[in-house]
Amino acid sequence: VTRASAAGPWEVDVQIVVRRGHRALTVARAVRDAVTAALAGTAPGAQVTVTVTNAL
Repeated sequence: VTRASAAGPWEVDVQIVVRRGHRALTVARAVRDAVTAALAGTAPGAQVTVTVTNAL
């Protein structure tokens, strides 16, 4: 979690590993939506980035 300036939006970077049998894009979107919703009250407008790695 970073913030470029006191007035700028929060930047949240989430890194996850997706197990076999799960669609990485679907999981990434769900995680982004959940994090955005969780921050809506305290950090509206936060920029959420999700990086996905597939498990072997």
